[in-house]
Amino acid sequence: MAAASFVLVLVFFLLLSFPDIDNPRLASALDATAADDDGPYRSERFSIVSYESLWHDYSPPAPPPSPPDPPSSSCEGDLGGTGDFNTLCELHTSVQLSCDFFAKAHGSFVLYPDVVLSCSVAGCSIVVNLTGEIRIGRNAKIAAGTVRMQAGNMSVAEGAAIDTVALAGDPPPQTSGVPTGTNGDGGGHGGRGASCVVKEGQTQEDSWGGDAYSWSTLMKPDSYGSKGSSTSMEKDYGGGGGGRVYLVVNDVIEVNGSITADGGEGGSLGGGGSGGSIFISAAKMKGTGKISASGGSGLAGGGGGRVSIAVFSRHDDPHVFVHGGRSFGCPENAGAAGTLYDAVPKSLIVSNHNLSTQTDTLLLEFPYQPLWTNVFIRNCAKVAVPLLWSRVQVQGQLSLLSGGMLAFGLTRYPYSEFELMAEELLMSDSIIKLHQQLAY
Repeated sequence: MAAASFVLVLVFFLLLSFPDIDNPRLASALDATAADDDGPYRSERFSIVSYESLWHDYSPPAPPPSPPDPPSSSCEGDLGGTGDFNTLCELHTSVQLSCDFFAKAHGSFVLYPDVVLSCSVAGCSIVVNLTGEIRIGRNAKIAAGTVRMQAGNMSVAEGAAIDTVALAGDPPPQTSGVPTGTNGDGGGHGGRGASCVVKEGQTQEDSWGGDAYSWSTLMKPDSYGSKGSSTSMEKDYGGGGGGRVYLVVNDVIEVNGSITADGGEGGSLGGGGSGGSIFISAAKMKGTGKISASGGSGLAGGGGGRVSIAVFSRHDDPHVFVHGGRSFGCPENAGAAGTLYDAVPKSLIVSNHNLSTQTDTLLLEFPYQPLWTNVFIRNCAKVAVPLLWSRVQVQGQLSLLSGGMLAFGLTRYPYSEFELMAEELLMSDSIIKLHQQLAY
């Protein structure tokens, strides 16, 4: 009875406050409430728990459709090859493109030995989406800011390359991977870029160039690297950021050549660019080639990029690098390592290839569902969790080896709290450092 009285008072208040509203649903609800001595919980017409008589369910609008694909390019007309992409396109001579290239069909694509298909414009893209096979012959090369390929099977022969080194377009908006000033600092991405200039009141540990970004997409990276800064206002000596490589293969990918998205070199007058992004998905991987999204060397080295490999079965082990670039101005402070995510075992690897550094690779929010299985920090990688409260939680092993360091908190704040949750903690010649007064 008390609940019915409350609803009556609420409805009368609404009617008195808005006397001009003619709402038949509200009147119907009022009649149902007044006629039921036991209140709205037994009324089939109105209930404060089920208020469908007053409101409709809200459904958000559907997302806008994806933009249509551009028209597919022609094998003979646009590349000067033989055949067509619906059957077999063969490229026997090198081609220099001046704009984006897109091909989508149901055939196969073959680059013969020593042939180069390239677009040297920063951020230019070469996209080939086929259901057949893509073969890149011995010493052949595909070079552009973005290389996206999809195929049934794919092979990169010995000496061949998919090359996006220093060909990045603009990094994501609202990121700070490009360093400011004219100190010749390295660009940042997966790891921070190094800086050989220590500002007043700071130490080398809290001085860096370009910052890290795109943590949230490290399992499927798709960001350009960032360029390094110059030491001159008149001339840009900074190395360019690494590009993007995105390969999706239904069955087998064989890599005996190289797949690279390294940052560009800055020399002695500019910072190195940061590494870009590489994502490879396949059922099987063969070959012992090189996969690299490392930072470029320079006056200060660029940070490493991000690599993710989602391959169910590996017959060989390609060499994968995401280390920072060497710093000529401060040899003990290379760019920070980037990230390598191995999708099948759900493992994150941070390795700086034994290049000493005082510059951080940042680890931010760890996923809770699903948990990562392992985190490996090794070969002089310096990792920081820059939060005043943080939880590092993995399902299996947290491993720090060969000079790896894991630091919690912020350098200039004398407190932090952290939770470290793992089935196994393995440490050898490594450090866990804490800016804190309380730890768990």
